Amino acid sequence: MSPLTPGAVLWADLGQSQGREQADVRPCLVVSSRDHIREVDPLITVMPCTSHDRGWINHVPLRGELRLHRPTYIMTEQVRTVSRVRLLRPIGYADIECLQEALEWLHRWTAQAA
Repeated sequence: MSPLTPGAVLWADLGQSQGREQADVRPCLVVSSRDHIREVDPLITVMPCTSHDRGWINHVPLRGELRLHRPTYIMTEQVRTVSRVRLLRPIGYADIECLQEALEWLHRWTAQAA
């Protein structure tokens, strides 16, 4: 399996932040579709992750085949599209249930009518 597939988890350098954005090097979950990954090759859409458990219902525990040493949570409210040059190295893959839960939050944040 290619490291750039939906559900892949990679270390990414998100750079400096503005306001409450996540910054620096951290795990990120790939949420781009296979079509987006294929067609928009300089960019990738990710959700950054944190090891800080805020107890927020939208912070999905990251589960799957991963090389991480502590509990990690997907910050579904901070989805962003970044240059692929920000991607550093693979960590592993989220399991399908974890990816689906993150994508459900993405849909909730982006697809509701006014």
